[in-house]
Amino acid sequence: MSDTLLIVASDFEFPRVIVWDALLDSELVSGWLAEALIVPEAGGEYNLHWVHHPGQPQSHGRITVFQPLERLVVDTSDGVLLTFELRELPGGSRGTSTNLSVAVDDSASGDATAASDVTRMRADWLTNLDQLEDLLRGHPVDWAHWNRDRHAAWARHLGEAQNSTA
Repeated sequence: MSDTLLIVASDFEFPRVIVWDALLDSELVSGWLAEALIVPEAGGEYNLHWVHHPGQPQSHGRITVFQPLERLVVDTSDGVLLTFELRELPGGSRGTSTNLSVAVDDSASGDATAASDVTRMRADWLTNLDQLEDLLRGHPVDWAHWNRDRHAAWARHLGEAQNSTA
């Protein structure tokens, strides 16, 4: 049994096929989330190396649900279940847009996750979605300069998340 810790969502002015590719192509994922090794199929690996979080262990995952252009579920070695859901939206500069929601479920423990951990996780995922937007617009993350380029946005998201739970 898992508990949903967090759900975040964002709209992208790109067709679902473009956003879907950015979730599954190792090179693209490496440009917004973490260095990645992904086998894009049901049962395939979904391994992430968190370059900008020194000391954080790599996340080894397995794709458990693979519904092209709609739903991707990754079960990770650290007991986190990531669910990516894509929904087509009308409009946008290309005639269609995409809503992407990310649900983070904790299947590892029966213990409650600390509110401060969920707040930090929210800031992380909102920053990740900002980085995905930038990647889709041709600007992948420069991981060597993440603190210089991205830390202020992360800190802003953290402050907003803290204020929303206060």
